[in-house]
Amino acid sequence: MSFAKAADDFPVRSNYPHVKTIALDDLYKKRNSYTIVDTRSKYEYSVLHIKNAVNIPLSSFDFTTKVNKLYADNRKTIVFYCNGHTCTKSYEAVLKTKRMGKLTDTLAFDGGIYDWVKRYPKASILLNEARINVDKLISEEEFKKHLLKPKAFLDKSNNKCIVLDVRDSLQRKDRIFAGFEKPVNLDNTNKLNDYIAEAKAKKNALCIYDAVGKQVRWLQYYLKEKKMNEYYFLEGGAKAFYAVPYKELYGTN
Repeated sequence: MSFAKAADDFPVRSNYPHVKTIALDDLYKKRNSYTIVDTRSKYEYSVLHIKNAVNIPLSSFDFTTKVNKLYADNRKTIVFYCNGHTCTKSYEAVLKTKRMGKLTDTLAFDGGIYDWVKRYPKASILLNEARINVDKLISEEEFKKHLLKPKAFLDKSNNKCIVLDVRDSLQRKDRIFAGFEKPVNLDNTNKLNDYIAEAKAKKNALCIYDAVGKQVRWLQYYLKEKKMNEYYFLEGGAKAFYAVPYKELYGTN
């Protein structure tokens, strides 16, 4: 078996030296020999996922129980994936199953869904369509139009903007805008709809951030569907925000 090698475009891989990773083309060629598990939220999975992948969110309270049952049912090596590169869920899934369930027949595909769909769109499911229409994918250019650097995001959040924290419960260990931001999981469409309606009624924008700037990409599909036009994402997510010196953000000692 050929495993992916550490590289500059996998910046967090070195933090998980005991996690075996598998390369994109290797996974595709042998995909029928593996059980592929999407560790992202139910919402992210519903927007775009690897064909025949099983969704078991890492944040699920019974994550290891479900993974162990899945393995017991077919005895195939389990490959975990997430949004890739800077997303750590695939690595954490491997460690969690080893630690809690003692399952060792696992790999992480840390190229993630982005790498997969670019190379193998016909082996992907977009918005529940079995035959993916690449034209329906939101382009990199369109996505970048809504990105703001940390300082610009902070300034915008103070100017007629409803701030949403869409990280999942495992990632939400701190709050950038404690006191006035709104925590909401991507799976909670009722709550999301309430904030979208509030923003439209008040003529406010939505300022949205996640952990590392990956999850918001899937939310953009929903915002377009709901005809929410003014919204901004924090480029690089909370991780990028905390990397900026305090004085640069707030201009004080």
